[in-house]
Amino acid sequence: MFRTLIYFDNKKITEYKSLIEGKKAISLNNVKISSEKIGKAQIPVLSGEFTGRSEMNGEILSNYLLDCAEFENLLKDRDDYYDFTKNDNFDIETISRSSIIHFNAIFEIPPEFDMLDLINQFKPILIRSVDTNSKDESDLLNSLLGKDSTKIPIFIENDQVLSNRLGFSKINSNYLHCDMANLEDFENQDVTIIAKLLFRRDIQSEPVVVYDVMKDLFGIGRAIRRQLGNNKIDGINNISINEDFITLEILAIYQ
Repeated sequence: MFRTLIYFDNKKITEYKSLIEGKKAISLNNVKISSEKIGKAQIPVLSGEFTGRSEMNGEILSNYLLDCAEFENLLKDRDDYYDFTKNDNFDIETISRSSIIHFNAIFEIPPEFDMLDLINQFKPILIRSVDTNSKDESDLLNSLLGKDSTKIPIFIENDQVLSNRLGFSKINSNYLHCDMANLEDFENQDVTIIAKLLFRRDIQSEPVVVYDVMKDLFGIGRAIRRQLGNNKIDGINNISINEDFITLEILAIYQ
């Protein structure tokens, strides 16, 4: 199956693969192949003979489609893995936290994030335009607004799998396999998700803030947020959920 990867957290998946296999991952940047040990039939990238003492240098190329398939194979038959694409008789309410679930669903980006993403795009301009009186102030401003990655909130829906809960996750823009504009093209389409279950939350009365703008978008630490008081920026609202939900750590999304 030739999948279309939408999102793939290769860092987390590498960590989990290493844990399952019981060995540390090795990052190979270059490979040297000697004809004394390997014949031409085992090197499909070469044409013609590969004999004598010839050597060649190569680079291991990332193949996240293969990594995703290998990860799924490693998960099979584990007690902490629940594949709803093969068996829909599992009960999400009884599945332990930190288990891996595999299911089909649709997702959407909350409309409130459109404004937040626009603000995020103007961060570099904002950094350049603000006058600072010292290098310390300049470094602080860059640490607050100069992050390379963005946490993107997504709502996930599948009433049968999620037991009438709304799924929620914050995905890292660094692991997207499309840009933000193209991510919108996959909204409300059937996708397959691999995720770790973090926690379930029942709403008793007041909505719960799941995306704090100062923390999740701007990366402002707790100490500074406390100094600022109510953790709000005038004209910009945090994202809340007013129904029972389940929080997931998304590892992969594909079609």
